[in-house]
Amino acid sequence: MSIISFIENEEVMRRILEHLGLWLVKRKPQPRANAPLVQIHLDYSDSQIPSFENNVHKDPDYPIETYAP
Repeated sequence: MSIISFIENEEVMRRILEHLGLWLVKRKPQPRANAPLVQIHLDYSDSQIPSFENNVHKDPDYPIETYAP
């Protein structure tokens, strides 16, 4: 790809961009770097996944303390 010409006349540039609907294009808003943090709350009350306590195998003959150093 090579440049074959430049449009230097501002009036011509404006007319072309107006014709394409690009002259008064609104800019995107600036990112909000200092926006307040969003608090996320996860409610697991309706979850079908069993809780951690239910996943632990509880063997009365071999309590977990037996395996812990």
